[in-house]
Amino acid sequence: MEIRLNQEMLDALKQAKHIPNDVQKDIDAARPEPGVSPPRYRLHLSDDEAMELSELLQWHVRTDPATGQASVETAAYADLIRLIMETQL
Repeated sequence: MEIRLNQEMLDALKQAKHIPNDVQKDIDAARPEPGVSPPRYRLHLSDDEAMELSELLQWHVRTDPATGQASVETAAYADLIRLIMETQL
C-alpha cells in the first residue's frame, strides 16, 4: 500500500512513540515526490504494517471535550488514521 503524506503528517509520525522497527524503517524511507509543491511524501506499507500503524496512532489521538474532534496537537494522527482506512478500502 502506498500512502501520500504531507509534511505535517510525516513530522507527526517522526514524533510518535513506540513505532515498531519495521514500520519505523518505512517511515524513514519516505521520500518526497519529485516536482510536487508543497512536498508530498510516499510511504510504502504492507497491509499488516498499515493496520499496525493505524492501531498505534489511535492511542495518540486526543479529543477536544468541547467539540469531540481531534485536538490540534493530535489532528495529524487522526488524519493519518483516516487516510490509511481510505486507502485500504
